[in-house]
Amino acid sequence: MSLPHEELDRYRTEFASRFGGGESPALYFAPGRVNLIGEHTDYNGGHVLPIALEMGTYILLRPKDGPPSRVFSARIGKEVNLDLRSLRPRGDWCDYVRGVLHLLGREHRLPDFDALIFGDLPLEAGLSSSASLEVAMAFAAASLGVELSPEEAAALAWRAENEFVGVPCGVMDQYASAFGREGKALFLNCSTLEHRHVPCDLSPAVFLIAHTGVSRSLAGSEYRIRRQECVEALRLLSPLLGKRDTLAAVTVEELEKARGLLPETLRRRAEHVVRENLRVLETVTRLKAKDPEGVGTLLNLSHASLRDLYQVSSPELDAMQELSLAQPGVYGCRMTGAGFGGCAIVLIEEEWLPYYLEKVPALYCKATGRRPFFLPARPAGGARRMD
Repeated sequence: MSLPHEELDRYRTEFASRFGGGESPALYFAPGRVNLIGEHTDYNGGHVLPIALEMGTYILLRPKDGPPSRVFSARIGKEVNLDLRSLRPRGDWCDYVRGVLHLLGREHRLPDFDALIFGDLPLEAGLSSSASLEVAMAFAAASLGVELSPEEAAALAWRAENEFVGVPCGVMDQYASAFGREGKALFLNCSTLEHRHVPCDLSPAVFLIAHTGVSRSLAGSEYRIRRQECVEALRLLSPLLGKRDTLAAVTVEELEKARGLLPETLRRRAEHVVRENLRVLETVTRLKAKDPEGVGTLLNLSHASLRDLYQVSSPELDAMQELSLAQPGVYGCRMTGAGFGGCAIVLIEEEWLPYYLEKVPALYCKATGRRPFFLPARPAGGARRMD
């Protein structure tokens, strides 16, 4: 479900007021995502299982004859002028736009344009607002004469974040945004990029996003450190196991055999990756069987591993998980996203949802001193032109 037509029309009116009348701008949308399971496996070449959300980023865009290109973010309340022939990182929100344009500009001479960016996806919540913006901009390139397939748009957006913005993220977020499908989860092999859609209907159970009230910035977290630890673990395992391209390619049996090669911290990181990868495969099986109890158990095991082995949880995420599991009708709960704040995902029987939403906010606020908020997590469609 996109924003109401009345709200979209209001932004069209704002576009005309800010940039002047003329030809109507094209409207593009790219969703955020929530990962059901498979955390920190993407950059280790493993499997992930995200769903695209109904919320996301919208771009109204219209080409024009001359510079500068103007980009206004209604979310931030700031306008940026761009010289498309000289794009460099500036360390601000517009770097996600600059990065996509910079890569496109290597092979295409792009016309200047005016763009208005808006959306309803919470920022710094671990729901991939940056990937949503990048993918939306990649799709909007169609109005600049560069039509990209979903594969090309996802790959370009991922490169923009890694090479231009400088955040070494995996491919999951951009692929989830580009390939989302209503009612389906995206089962993605991050090593080969092979993917397929898996039915995601556990009714009478539903997924719910629980925001801890703690914002999370990937660039400012220990995310880079975890990636480096995984690279080092794989390097130390190689003499015994032989060449492995990714840490996710190591089996549980091989990891046990090589346990003595790794310092304790690196052993924990490797064990999480290897076992989490298997949990993704098992979750796909449980989804197909419409087994909410089985899925819930896997969510809980994932949270424990992220907390104890990968050490990317937080007191607030742990409190949300513990309080959620204490409520009737809850099958499982785990932190989702890179961690250090952001959101948890809850699997709960729909009939108990009103009770949960009545009780948990006050209990959580009392336990942490923070105010949570909650969002639906219905599998939705991927990036697209909307008009």
